[in-house]
Amino acid sequence: MKKQIIAFAGLLAGAMMVTSCAQDRLDFEQHGVMEVDKTYAEADDMTAQQLIANVYVRVKYLMMGDWGVHYIATTSAKTAECWPGGSGPNDGADYLRMAMMVDDEENAAYKEMYSRLYQIIYKCNMIVDKLNDGSDERKRVIAEAKAWRAWAMMRLTQLWGSAPLVEHVLDGINYSFYPGNSDPEENWKWIMQQFDEAQAVLPSKSGLGGQKAIGGRWTKEACYAYMAQGYMWRNDYENAKIELAKVINSGKYELWTKTATMGPSSYGTNMQLNKSKNAKTWMDGSESYEYLTLYRAEADFCDEFLLELDIDGDATTIENPEPYWFRAYMNWRYDEINKPGNLTPQDGWGFVTPTRSFGMAFAKHDGNSVRRRANIATYSEVYHDFPYENVDVRGVMSSPLYGNEGYFRMKYYDHLDDAEPNRYASGNSKGNMTNFPLMRYADVLLMYAEACCMSGEGTANISGLEALNKVRQRAGLTPAPALDMDNEEYGIKAERRFELWLDDCDRYVDLIRWGDYKDFITTTDETSSDAGNGVGPHWAVDCAWLIGLKDETVRTDDPTDLSNYEVRYDPQSTRGTWNDRLYLWPFPYAELTQNPNLVQNPGW
Repeated sequence: MKKQIIAFAGLLAGAMMVTSCAQDRLDFEQHGVMEVDKTYAEADDMTAQQLIANVYVRVKYLMMGDWGVHYIATTSAKTAECWPGGSGPNDGADYLRMAMMVDDEENAAYKEMYSRLYQIIYKCNMIVDKLNDGSDERKRVIAEAKAWRAWAMMRLTQLWGSAPLVEHVLDGINYSFYPGNSDPEENWKWIMQQFDEAQAVLPSKSGLGGQKAIGGRWTKEACYAYMAQGYMWRNDYENAKIELAKVINSGKYELWTKTATMGPSSYGTNMQLNKSKNAKTWMDGSESYEYLTLYRAEADFCDEFLLELDIDGDATTIENPEPYWFRAYMNWRYDEINKPGNLTPQDGWGFVTPTRSFGMAFAKHDGNSVRRRANIATYSEVYHDFPYENVDVRGVMSSPLYGNEGYFRMKYYDHLDDAEPNRYASGNSKGNMTNFPLMRYADVLLMYAEACCMSGEGTANISGLEALNKVRQRAGLTPAPALDMDNEEYGIKAERRFELWLDDCDRYVDLIRWGDYKDFITTTDETSSDAGNGVGPHWAVDCAWLIGLKDETVRTDDPTDLSNYEVRYDPQSTRGTWNDRLYLWPFPYAELTQNPNLVQNPGW
């Protein structure tokens, strides 16, 4: 845990140098220099807020990594529902190695994820161990630190299993005293204890619409939801229902139900589809326009978000020192597609684009639902429906986009009107203003539906079936007739797959905890969706790179119909095969070298 012990340098102003020619010794009072311990011990409320703000910023960096793809790319590559993308096979090579099952303990992506999670824990431990609790605000800051370190330890335990439990600030000198592998069960006990201690202090969301005053900070309900997630991981559905019922019965959260007008921050005007002959295709057929704005700045701090990363800072003191946020992560390559007027005229190489198997599965399950349109668009839709600077020149121009198999990501799309005017003018690099939700009420409802399905009815003021159907109906789907985990049409597993796609590594964690990971990765059941093209359903033998449309005058209404696409199939020269070691991630080589007490996970 090398990065775990980095000094909290931001709180140190400098060092003193003393020189003297005339005197053997001079005693100077040091100005602007304060011991770290003293800083925490004497911190006022403002300083405490700055300390916890720094933790939120570290979480943002975890999400972003290099080019804004790190956290999402790392987990999505492991589910084979997104291609890492980039400009070519060597751009984001670490993520591609994960997708090819040829990664190892020296993969830099593992190291970065591991280090960043322990950085979060380190900063939280500093607050919990050293910050004085002399005011309600400082007590709240300590509780937030407990919640964040529990969240980070949860991810470490889910991904690495026996990740070392670091409860206090470590001595950064003697590595021989670093903790070795932990018992995962002991990790979980500690995680749940931290969430429980945090919720006892944290404020509750103060009524519908009141989260703006709290910002994106931790609340009681967020702790309840993550405790439920922990119970779900351990198959303790009864306790999961109890925690989820606390959120549901609070009456303080609901699915995003704002009736979106087709105004400046709504999907239709934003995409300028009203100027397209096919505008009605995207706007008609559903009154649930609100879903189209869920991942837009318009929905920031809405009643669906239990915990979100405040990208540009709001009521909190959290400021984002990395202005680009997910800019490159959001957009496909503007220089390879004739730049639609709504696309940012800036960087972007199509990172984290949906695989063909995922696009097919989503389109087959949802059809043209409002949820599907809010998450992914087909190339035919992009070509025909989205406005272009030159209407006579559109589509892919010079070469295929690496990792693009015919579907584009709309979720987390960086819309120009969500940001400050002229943000890309000279000297202005202000990034996307849309917040990133870590826990949504939709997840709460789906967890509750699953817990009820697995153990019987719960204790909330709605049934498990009602919870499931709230999510389905908001998505533009028909109600499910019954609770079922595996039903292809209305099963809870499928609902979580499409509703929570690209959310906080939910899909990957779900596959692991269900024991479905191997079957999902190795199955051939979905090959019929792309029969005859040599493309496997998940970790395919070949990859299909989109070239263009065979007939540019034809717009395909069926999102599963790719017959009009020009595609180039590229065999993957190196590809591993399934190994049970893939259920756990490898401890990074650098950590094994530095920490003599750490033992590698089996098979790596």
